[in-house]
Amino acid sequence: MSVHTWTVDEVCTGVRSALEATFPDEFWVRGEIQGLRKAPAGHVYFDLIEPGATGRGQDSRLSTVAFRGPLRGIEALLRKVGNLELHDGIEVRVRGKVGFYPPQGRVQFMMSAIDPRHTLGQISADRDRVMRALLSDGLLDRNATVPMAAVPLRVGLVTSHDSAAYNDFIQELTQSRFAFEVTFVDARVQGAAAEDTLVAALEVLRQRAVDVIAVVRGGGAKGDLLAFDRESVARAIATSPVPVLVGIGHEIDRAVADEVAHSSLKTPTACAAALVGRVNAFMQRLSDIAATTAHQAERSIRSRTERLTSDIARLQRATATTFTLRQRTLDNTRNAINTASRSAVSRADHEVVDTATRVATSSKLLLAEAEREVVRISTQLPVNTARAIGSATTRLDAASTLVRAVHPDRTLARGYTITRDGSGRAIVAASAVMIGDMMVTSMIDGSVESAVTNSTPAPLPTAQKPRTGNEDD
Repeated sequence: MSVHTWTVDEVCTGVRSALEATFPDEFWVRGEIQGLRKAPAGHVYFDLIEPGATGRGQDSRLSTVAFRGPLRGIEALLRKVGNLELHDGIEVRVRGKVGFYPPQGRVQFMMSAIDPRHTLGQISADRDRVMRALLSDGLLDRNATVPMAAVPLRVGLVTSHDSAAYNDFIQELTQSRFAFEVTFVDARVQGAAAEDTLVAALEVLRQRAVDVIAVVRGGGAKGDLLAFDRESVARAIATSPVPVLVGIGHEIDRAVADEVAHSSLKTPTACAAALVGRVNAFMQRLSDIAATTAHQAERSIRSRTERLTSDIARLQRATATTFTLRQRTLDNTRNAINTASRSAVSRADHEVVDTATRVATSSKLLLAEAEREVVRISTQLPVNTARAIGSATTRLDAASTLVRAVHPDRTLARGYTITRDGSGRAIVAASAVMIGDMMVTSMIDGSVESAVTNSTPAPLPTAQKPRTGNEDD
């Protein structure tokens, strides 16, 4: 008895007939899209796998095709209902029939329709689940509480390399002319690889010295945001040690990443503009402080100059008064000498008859003594006057030197600084400030604003017993 040998055509025909008998009509299938690709002819090919089975190669999969004709209607419906697109990773409910394609020996599911409400509902359900988990773990507002650097010039950038989002972001920073330092990490922002590469990029930037991280991408369909709804991406953003800005190019739709980020902006350009605006605001505050400090310094110098001018004028008046008094004393002495001389001569004239010789001798002696006294007084008077003027001049010079020595600019030029509190009062003791207080320290070429992080007053000096002349050295 001979055994029948089937031809290939017979087997293919049998398979086709069996499939048609088992699945005579179209039916609905639920699964997750994987490996989507578009053929040059306009058809779309992908595999349907069990939801959540991505990466498990042994799981069942159904080869699926959407031919160009039905595909147009399917894509139009997706755009109309929820701005969706067929995309790797989304769960769909599709209608079609099973067929066998003999030229490739392939069983295919030929898709003819889609239920967009199923996909929207699944996306919404997944998003709600992630939001509940993040809320339960206290992560929704965690990154928003991370302080933003006053001058965030070191920027970590996560996006697709050479994309429009990358170029827009970099161009905005470059045009600002601030010295931004960008650490770029390439990541996929849509598609099957987006979730893993976004998480990996954020992990890389955790290890880098950056002030802020920007995660950006351009616009696209709602389905393109799936990676930004993933719990792993949201947790990576929420637990970042530095603020994360998200700009994923959607005016209406918000992803979970928007909810957990420090700040959510609409576009990559808006993210960069926010950083530029913060740096510009700091520079403006710095300029205002410098102007205020310069104005206060100018007022202080003007006030001290006026007091110095007043002191000099007062000293000049005192010197003139002293000189006048000394001159008056000299005149009085000279007049007294003249009066005494005339009296002596008069007395000598009255006694000349009785004691001519004695009177003459006495008169000569008295006259000589008087002359010597006049010479002595006349000689000492200019010296004393010059000495008084010199002493006054010395005190004036000393006062001027003291004024210059204590001028704040001299103190600053010697390397010292002057530190004031927020109200402009000079801080002279560590006990005058508290942790968290703001201080402005003036130096010879500008000033620096700082915050008190530690305050340790120095111990008071121990009182010493006064020494006496009887104690041994």
